[in-house]
Amino acid sequence: MPPYIIIILFLPSLKLFSPMLLNKIVFFVLIANFCSAQTTIARTAAATVTVNTYMSLDLTATGTIDFNFDQNLELENGIELKNKFNVGIITNKNWILTVSSLTSNFIAIGPDASAAMPPSILGIKKSSSTAYVPVSNVQGTLTLGSRGDLTLSGNQFQMDIKATPGYTYNEGSYSLVLLFTLSAQ
Repeated sequence: MPPYIIIILFLPSLKLFSPMLLNKIVFFVLIANFCSAQTTIARTAAATVTVNTYMSLDLTATGTIDFNFDQNLELENGIELKNKFNVGIITNKNWILTVSSLTSNFIAIGPDASAAMPPSILGIKKSSSTAYVPVSNVQGTLTLGSRGDLTLSGNQFQMDIKATPGYTYNEGSYSLVLLFTLSAQ
């Protein structure tokens, strides 16, 4: 409530509340009250925040992914390329990283190369894992993780790749496109 200021003047030589003086006092009190009045006006405003799904996959190979089989044990046990992929994931959703091949077989290069070498001779895993995920033209889950940036444990890691063709396929060169997919859980 605003403060009220009341001023009473005592003038000994004049009549104490003459009509003219009374009008001036009432006017002064009203002006003082009006000047000290405070007014508050409130309004509302709606704020809208839209957060869209954000997913970023940074996957790089450390050099070329070449397998050169020239020994018996390599064909049987495979060749493993450790820490071949560096992976960084930034997302605001829990995530799944999968791998698949673009085709159902390797592309055979050369006159003697077998036409139907499947992608399953390849396996990929997180370097900290023990089990390889065989590659096929159907997505296979490599790992799961939580929303966050590269500082979150599990959102930055390395992966290994292994090829084990065995004795089934002819000599030659073979090529395959790997497809890594980051999806929301």
